[in-house]
Amino acid sequence: MISVDGPATAAVRPTTDPAAPARAPWVGAEPPVGLVVCPAGLLLLVVAFAEIQLRGTVGIGTGVALVLVAAATALAVRIRDLFTAGVLPPLLLVAVLVVVAVVQPAGIRVTELDPTASVPQRVIAGFVDLAGALVVAHALALVLVALRMRVARRQRRSRLAGP
Repeated sequence: MISVDGPATAAVRPTTDPAAPARAPWVGAEPPVGLVVCPAGLLLLVVAFAEIQLRGTVGIGTGVALVLVAAATALAVRIRDLFTAGVLPPLLLVAVLVVVAVVQPAGIRVTELDPTASVPQRVIAGFVDLAGALVVAHALALVLVALRMRVARRQRRSRLAGP
């Protein structure tokens, strides 16, 4: 005869492991950092090249995409990967600007920039041109990181306090 209260039913019952990483309630399963950063970079690159095709240069569309990507990344990464989300916006912008400056140099147009400017000059000019969006994106990412850390700390305290 099979016992109902045996070890088989213990495996069926959900357990809450205090050592398990806290998941963001708005995400569900939090993916590894690589599965968040790579699509974020690709999305920003696609927006930058789409804006170059439509307007001839990177600008407000790329800035808005940077803000949205920074916020989404800060909300999607695991708690232990929040450092990456906090430092990602400037690194992401530089990477996208380097690709744009190499592939389509005319896509970074600033009034005072010499048409024969080198790749580093174009990257710096694009970085300065998008500085406002970068400040907003970085500030928003840092605020979201701080809020997620605070929520994780509260959840950890409530788990340790017990029911």
